[in-house]
Amino acid sequence: MLNWSSQRIQVRVSYVDPLVAAGLTTVLSQQVDMEVVQEPAEEKAAPSSPQVVVADYAQALTLAARREAQRRHQPQQASARPAVKVLVVTPNDREHDVRSALEAGVDGYLELGCDVGELLSGVRQLARGSRYLSQMAAAHIASSMGRSTLTCRELDVLCLVARGHSNKGVANKLDISEGTVKAHMKAILGKLNANTRTEAANIAQQRGLIADRATAS
Repeated sequence: MLNWSSQRIQVRVSYVDPLVAAGLTTVLSQQVDMEVVQEPAEEKAAPSSPQVVVADYAQALTLAARREAQRRHQPQQASARPAVKVLVVTPNDREHDVRSALEAGVDGYLELGCDVGELLSGVRQLARGSRYLSQMAAAHIASSMGRSTLTCRELDVLCLVARGHSNKGVANKLDISEGTVKAHMKAILGKLNANTRTEAANIAQQRGLIADRATAS
């Protein structure tokens, strides 16, 4: 039988929103098999080593990227101790958000407002070395497996189309021929199973495929 007093799961909460961080900390600290560890108060202080970090979307992607970089550049040091698992808890529920997080190396995905039991199950699963996806996240991944993904250039084209640009306008913006734009649009319509440019743009926005690009451009 596991001795919770000596083998409790070390969890750190890394959340920008202080109210959400406080709520997560309270819930996790009440579990007999978990111990919430804090960030070091000073930069020079030795950081604690949690098994699982529960984070918001931006923090989770940053932590996962940092962990992957360490694996690449310091493989011996990275393999000397178990890798910290990252569980994201976020209101971001679009397919693109889920896929991007998992591709970045995040180990678990839960939507903000999930049941407390699901949060605890997620932490425990990650501590055991498994992944954990909410039903929403799992459904997004399952539904996307049978679809062809849009290329970066196709996303660029569709983003401009969604903003109202004509084929000629897209061609001028991307410095490509109008014929190339038409070829990209044909591929986009096929991949998204859309009949019109407007329908394709709506589908992509619903899945979160072009919203960030439209904001950044």
